[in-house]
Amino acid sequence: MLTRVAMEDTECRSPRIIGDQLRSTGLVLPGVPGSVVARDLVMPVLRAVRRGGVPWERWWDVDGLHALLIELWVGRRLSTHPREKVRDELTAVWCFEDDRLVDTLLDNLEDPFAFLPPDLLQQSATGTARTCAAFLVTRGLMKITLPGDFLSIRPGLADRPDLMEVAKRWHHRTELEETVQRVRGLSPELLTGLRRDFDAWDAQMSQMAPHLTAYELKSITPMTEDERYGEECLRAGWGLHRAELDPDDALLWHPDSVIGNCSVPDWMTEEVITCGTRFFHRQAGPHPVWLAAVETDTHMAAVRTLMEPPTRHGIGVEDYGDGLRLWFEFPRLPADPDPPFQAPYTYSLSWVEHAWELLHLATVGYARLSVVRLVGDGELRAVGSIRLGLPEETCARAKEAAISALRRLVGDETQTIRQRIALEGHDQAAEVAFQTCETAKGEDIHDELALESEVAEYASFMEAARHLARVRSRRAVALLDRRSPPDEDAELKAAAEARQRTLELLRAATGRGNGKARWSDYSDKPSVDEQTAFVHLINRHGTLQLAVCRTRAGHSYFDLVTCEEFPLVPLAGAVGEWTRQAPDHPRRVWHDYLEQLIAECGGPAQAIIETAAPQEFRRLVLSPTAPLELLPLHAAPLDTARTSTLIDAFDQVVYAPTARLVSAIERSQRQAAAIEVLVVAHGGGHLPGLEQIGGPLCEAHVIAGLHDSVEVLTQDKATPARALHMMPMARIVHVAAHGLTHPNRWTAGLALHGGSLGEAMLTSSGILADGVFSSVDLVVLNACRTGTHEGTGRTVQTLRSIESAFLARGAKAVISTLWDITDLQGVVFSAVLHAHLGAGADSHSAYADTIRYLREHRWRVPSEAGPVCAAESAIDAMLPDWRHHLDQQGEENPLFWAAFKITGVV
Repeated sequence: MLTRVAMEDTECRSPRIIGDQLRSTGLVLPGVPGSVVARDLVMPVLRAVRRGGVPWERWWDVDGLHALLIELWVGRRLSTHPREKVRDELTAVWCFEDDRLVDTLLDNLEDPFAFLPPDLLQQSATGTARTCAAFLVTRGLMKITLPGDFLSIRPGLADRPDLMEVAKRWHHRTELEETVQRVRGLSPELLTGLRRDFDAWDAQMSQMAPHLTAYELKSITPMTEDERYGEECLRAGWGLHRAELDPDDALLWHPDSVIGNCSVPDWMTEEVITCGTRFFHRQAGPHPVWLAAVETDTHMAAVRTLMEPPTRHGIGVEDYGDGLRLWFEFPRLPADPDPPFQAPYTYSLSWVEHAWELLHLATVGYARLSVVRLVGDGELRAVGSIRLGLPEETCARAKEAAISALRRLVGDETQTIRQRIALEGHDQAAEVAFQTCETAKGEDIHDELALESEVAEYASFMEAARHLARVRSRRAVALLDRRSPPDEDAELKAAAEARQRTLELLRAATGRGNGKARWSDYSDKPSVDEQTAFVHLINRHGTLQLAVCRTRAGHSYFDLVTCEEFPLVPLAGAVGEWTRQAPDHPRRVWHDYLEQLIAECGGPAQAIIETAAPQEFRRLVLSPTAPLELLPLHAAPLDTARTSTLIDAFDQVVYAPTARLVSAIERSQRQAAAIEVLVVAHGGGHLPGLEQIGGPLCEAHVIAGLHDSVEVLTQDKATPARALHMMPMARIVHVAAHGLTHPNRWTAGLALHGGSLGEAMLTSSGILADGVFSSVDLVVLNACRTGTHEGTGRTVQTLRSIESAFLARGAKAVISTLWDITDLQGVVFSAVLHAHLGAGADSHSAYADTIRYLREHRWRVPSEAGPVCAAESAIDAMLPDWRHHLDQQGEENPLFWAAFKITGVV
């Protein structure tokens, strides 16, 4: 009965359903509550099996052990009960529906060894075979002893002397026939007698065979060398398991048993979010687990079709780099003209673990496909698991490839497999961590730049991407104006479907699949110059990790650091509490929270310093993760007195989503700008909820006097459409206005001029729909919270604010803000920044000098010459008492300067 529980689990049935089946068939008392059966009977079995397989030497063969025990049970049962009663029990209790299989099981009534034919060396029907065998043995033409490898190719006989005798007699019979065929000149009478003896022996053996169990028949059948080696490798890997797969909810069940709001197991969430994988393979005890994350309604419809047996699916196999890739093809929908949805599962055969997992998959012949769905702003929902049978030809090719790889990697030392799996890859852990961040943080809008290609599929993809952005832009207008068109959801889903499908076709055309391949398989490997350290911050199981990439002599090197004393879960709670506070709270709660949070970041900052070795690098590029992307990491202290921060340790500290995006921006084709600076400024006040502020118009006036070539759009001329039309003409774009975040990340943006809030907002989706910034070197978003977001989705690991839209459409760098800034802070920052830019400074030098000016309170002593003097003079003309007010604001929040950050390529 316990193997029945394990066997039902291979079909992905839930503990509750398995328990209900046991109750319905009378194997447990029907009065026992189903929850008790699932908890106290089913789950203990599943835990044990998931950890170590089923309890026999072929631990991976759940169905095989169940079949063996049922056969033995039937034989025992038939000794005390009528055949028909046992037949009824096989149908009602054990749920066997195949009559031929039932008849085979019932043949256990007889003792199989009662039908064992004699050894032809000692006895035969006519005596001819016995006499002939004795003659051949005495003449040395036939050997009576068994070959030396007899037991090694039949390992199941080691502890079964009865089966050993069967195999020995079968060997003598085949050896006699083969020897006779080599001897010439035998009389027709002798050959006739031999044939009669062979036929009689075969007839008696055919009576015995049906009474043997399937396991016994397999035990006496010789194994090929590859089969023997494969089973030896699988036995050596017994007990190989992962701690994250131990919890009771670590595997999904059949979708019929998945509650609508069922949570996704943590390890699957980690793979999809932290590692960015959509398709992945694991091995949980006897179960080969395939993970698939679906994103669109078309994908979901294909999954639903797959889950309605007997739907057919396809499995393809191809060589992939140094490994093998298995393509699972979902059922094709009748009305879908596009190619079917495919999920790739890559096994890198330079790794013992992957080779061993592939061997295990090919041996059991099925995969447990677990499906999760991405919904909303990157949330995961459980769909369920189903069993996928693999075609025999697929299993044969996979097994051949796996065994060949294991012979190369392990050789005859199969007993070391578990140790090698535990130790392998440590030298590549940092590289793999960096690679997974590049995938996970490659937010969808960044694909549009990083996947740029000359193939026709890229044009189709960009057309679909722009169309989706326009649909989202119209939806953003409706959300801002608090109205909702009746067909918006259908249109949005259709546009998202089209973009996803064209993205799949583009990736297929350019060879960029979503399988978990080794880093060397990536043709678009990002480049990091020798003066730069690129640091990915990773949320791995609630603990912060740093994956650092640096380059020496043209080769990339990686480091991985785990900050054990920096748990992210409590920090996330603290950051959430901080963002809910009002900055102007009379008790300085917001400011005190901020100072505490920045102080907490000192540990990771020190780890970055130690790993990145600042004496070797001029530039530090940071790619944060939740919740750290809401904090000014560049202001993290390096000493208890907070006199030195991370920004002091390098010439440049900038942010970027991925190194791949940085590389894409650097190699993008740049256009010449017609004007040096475009200023877009709007002070609000024309719409409810947008109070009038004077800072933007003041900024426009100051900036206009600091550059020779400036175009200014203010107030009613500063519409979103006009701004997007003018921006491609400028080298520097400066926007000063109200900045508004929104729970819908495509709706966040900058409030310009319009008849309603929806018409006035320059949204992220609007920028993606119509923005072209290949001439723009720097975008300054001098408004509140332009570098932060309100999103709660966990899939997108990087920037979800308006700045990412500018980067995705070709801008090289963006200066944005992490929290609300005052009008005065915006004016002073803009004036000093543009004074340096107007004097010829590059983007980062101007930014760094401006931050230094604010942080060191240099306004207290008026400058007598240089760019800063020009900036201060311009501010003096507009705001004579500005130094006094800035002093007050600096006392209220000494970290006000840290709100400004720079992202992209400088």
